[in-house]
Amino acid sequence: MTSKIIVTLVGKDHAGIIAAVCNYFAENDVNILDLSMTTIQDYINMILIVDVEKYKKTFPGLVNDLDQIGEKVKCKVTAQKEEVFNMMHRI
Repeated sequence: MTSKIIVTLVGKDHAGIIAAVCNYFAENDVNILDLSMTTIQDYINMILIVDVEKYKKTFPGLVNDLDQIGEKVKCKVTAQKEEVFNMMHRI
C-alpha cells in the first residue's frame, strides 16, 4: 500500500468529529503527518496527510472504515492515495 494517504472531511461542525477520526488513526497505527482545518460558521473542512506504512488493513478497508466514521459523525470522509490525488490536481 502507498505510504501516504490524503484524507478529507467535510460537514456540519459538532463535538467529537476530530476525536472520532484521530482515535481511529491512533488505534490502527496511522500517523498524521500534516493537518489543516477550517471552520466557517457551522461547517468544518479538514484535510490530513497520513502515513499508513504500519496500517494492517487494505486501502479498501481504510476507505470503508472512514466511510463508517463519517456516517457516525454525520460528515463526508474520503481517502485517496497520494499519487491519485497528485494526478487529479496536476496543472
